[in-house]
Amino acid sequence: MIYFLKGIVEELGENFLALDVNGVGYQAFCSARTLSKLDVGEVTKLHIHTHVREQEFTLFGFAGSDEREWFQLLTSVSGVGPKVGLAILSALTTDDMVGAVQNGEGKVMARANGVGPKLGDRIVLELKGKVGAMPVMSATGGAVVSQVSESTGVNAEVVSALSNLGYKSAQAEKAVFAASEKLNDTNVNFDNLFKQSLQELR
Repeated sequence: MIYFLKGIVEELGENFLALDVNGVGYQAFCSARTLSKLDVGEVTKLHIHTHVREQEFTLFGFAGSDEREWFQLLTSVSGVGPKVGLAILSALTTDDMVGAVQNGEGKVMARANGVGPKLGDRIVLELKGKVGAMPVMSATGGAVVSQVSESTGVNAEVVSALSNLGYKSAQAEKAVFAASEKLNDTNVNFDNLFKQSLQELR
């Protein structure tokens, strides 16, 4: 079982990266949150979740162990596979997820690609009582203590707007997370985040 990998970022794709570890290339699928922090040629440490299914052996990489914990919690829900788990982490912040579970709002989870209304309801139901002990991630991926943000859902709304303009979902998600890191908390509203995200896409 691979727990973490440390190496040089060789390639960045829409939803994956290639990591050169002592001359061996590893492909790891990542959330937009993780990909937005990395550049080609950079040395990085990836926290790994190894997914084994029949003949399939897939690596999922995360910038922090806290994001991996959320991924593992999400994929413990019936009907949530690894790709859907990444989509949720790409579209929603920790505050979004905690607020959705606490308020029983499956429609918030349904903002992520691959999550329909029924699955969204199932996620908040099955995670009820479990999210309180989970780490809360800041915009840069570090674990912090935080209250549910008033900007809940803004990231997902901007991703949706960019998708409607023709941008691919993974591309839009990566731009939104990069933009959110450059804005102060007081400036995070739809208009500012949308404008900054468009600049990231140019």
